[in-house]
Amino acid sequence: MVLAAGYGTRLRPLTQQLPKPLVPVLNKPLISYTLRQLADCGVEHVVINLHHLGDLIRDKIGDGSSFGLRIEYSPEEQILGTGGAVAHARHLLGEDTFLLINGDVLCGASPLDLFEFHRKKGATGTMLVRPLPAGSDYTALGMDEAGWLVKFKDASRKPHGKVRPVMFCGLHALEPVVYDFLPTGGFSCINDRAYRTMIEHGLDVAALVYEGPWFDLGTPYSYLQANRALLSGHVKLGSVDPLAGVETTGSVLVGKDVSIGRDVDLGPDVVLGEGARLGDGASLERTLVWPAAHVAAGTSLRDAIVTDQIVRVSSPSRE
Repeated sequence: MVLAAGYGTRLRPLTQQLPKPLVPVLNKPLISYTLRQLADCGVEHVVINLHHLGDLIRDKIGDGSSFGLRIEYSPEEQILGTGGAVAHARHLLGEDTFLLINGDVLCGASPLDLFEFHRKKGATGTMLVRPLPAGSDYTALGMDEAGWLVKFKDASRKPHGKVRPVMFCGLHALEPVVYDFLPTGGFSCINDRAYRTMIEHGLDVAALVYEGPWFDLGTPYSYLQANRALLSGHVKLGSVDPLAGVETTGSVLVGKDVSIGRDVDLGPDVVLGEGARLGDGASLERTLVWPAAHVAAGTSLRDAIVTDQIVRVSSPSRE
């Protein structure tokens, strides 16, 4: 199951036009990278929950056949949260082990590796985690030397050896017993309701450490930085090559049917979406131009995202 119903509030104003799973990353929908990874791992059936601008996701992704997948949708009249979404989609997920993936991250980890690790550990749930950076705003989880999560917010259990702080990467493997720890209806968070309660009840929750490429596209700044990193060609997402099937000139990616005026200065780190138009004398550096967007003649942009408006991006230290 891919979680795709959220409002993407931190990414506004971008997500007022597109749901976060459809924001373009190197001119491809964000969710397409996850779907490609799942197909490459042998996954055949995917459930996607929908709420905010959900019809746009359904129209873009369709039945999943273009990815080699069978995709079913779980629309939510009111947003249900990560736990409520799983409970609501139970009739589609069935009673087998399943993967649960946040639709707003890019990660090079193999879902199959997580699934196999989960099965080998015999865990009730398994989270993909990475070391928690010093001073991070992410929730600190405690992982022991045996690979078990032993501290989850205010829940804890006896560790095996030393405990180290880690953070969740947005990918889980879960057994159907998780439904027993979720309300059957309404809003709930799978972390707060299910994981915390499972640990309190002594169920085994595992953690697989991953230290490869990982991007949380939560803010305009992190979204721009993810595009720049992938555009460099030095970052791969596991089985998925972000630059496959596209041509770049230097560090500039130009989509189909782009109109570029005279004396335009491009680069470094520029992505032009399909049908974009650049007026004479425009200058772009570290900038994303969405499909069909227009940059007026003489406009100079640096660290920006162009949709039907110009979103200027500042680093967190300057925000």
